[in-house]
Amino acid sequence: MSDRTPDWSGLLKWYPSRWRSRYGDEFTAMMEDSLDGRPASRRFRASIAWAGLRERGHETGLFGDSVPAGDRIRAASLLVLCTWSAFMVAGGNFAKVSENFDLVVPPRSHVLSAASYYTVFVGAVVGGLLVLAGAAIAIPAFARFLRSGGWPSVRGHILRAGAATVVAVAATTALVVLAHTLSPAQRNGELLYHPVVGYYLAAFVATMLLLLLTLALWTAAAVAVTRRLALAESVISAEAWLAVALAAVMILMTAATTVWWAATGSSAPWFVQGTLPGSPASAFDPNLVATLALMVLASAAASFGVVRMARAWKALRLG
Repeated sequence: MSDRTPDWSGLLKWYPSRWRSRYGDEFTAMMEDSLDGRPASRRFRASIAWAGLRERGHETGLFGDSVPAGDRIRAASLLVLCTWSAFMVAGGNFAKVSENFDLVVPPRSHVLSAASYYTVFVGAVVGGLLVLAGAAIAIPAFARFLRSGGWPSVRGHILRAGAATVVAVAATTALVVLAHTLSPAQRNGELLYHPVVGYYLAAFVATMLLLLLTLALWTAAAVAVTRRLALAESVISAEAWLAVALAAVMILMTAATTVWWAATGSSAPWFVQGTLPGSPASAFDPNLVATLALMVLASAAASFGVVRMARAWKALRLG
């Protein structure tokens, strides 16, 4: 559809369904009057999309105070869960970048590098356990939800995530088998000298994309299910505390990653760059920049969720 005939139905999808049902026709008429036959610019479309996202945030309780405090706490907890999923992507990349660092970092920096590295590792384990604990305490409510006939409303989310998991596991298994045809050196920088380089790189990229898709689908499924559960106040409170702890873990892991980069980059910048040992190199690495940036953004979003929970909890206590 051209800019002169805007696809209002598509733009309206940025808004929640209840808002569309109530204001959709008025919104379309207002937009047509506002444009008065002029083409809708990209900036105009972006402003509509942003307004729709804000409306979704208000409806779910992520923004504003229009929904009950308990729903705002739940929305903030789910925000922290979503940021953890993004953080896992950054953490996986850090694990790849830092692989075997302890074999090459000079003794003068080894203690600090190792301490920060294992802080990230332990944080990942603790964060995973916090997420599992949050899922465990919601199981009774989920069982009641299924008994009351709620399965059809979340079936698509769970089946898509399950199917993606099966495909991702199969792809990962195939990648491991293919990786065993390569030496460790070839898997970490000398692929161009191996005859199956094209196959391995294609398999690696495809598998990583599948894993990312699977993580995103399970996160979406968890959000869809949790939003529909009837949770007792005690469960909401427990989930909130787990979310606060998870946000703290992300902040700690972000700081530890920064320390690891500084310590390793100052003593073995060639390792950070992935060049030959002892060669002149800079500690700057775009991959680590992207990794740390994602960690910082996820931690900031999680902190926003914690602040929202604190305000909602105060309102709940006062109410």
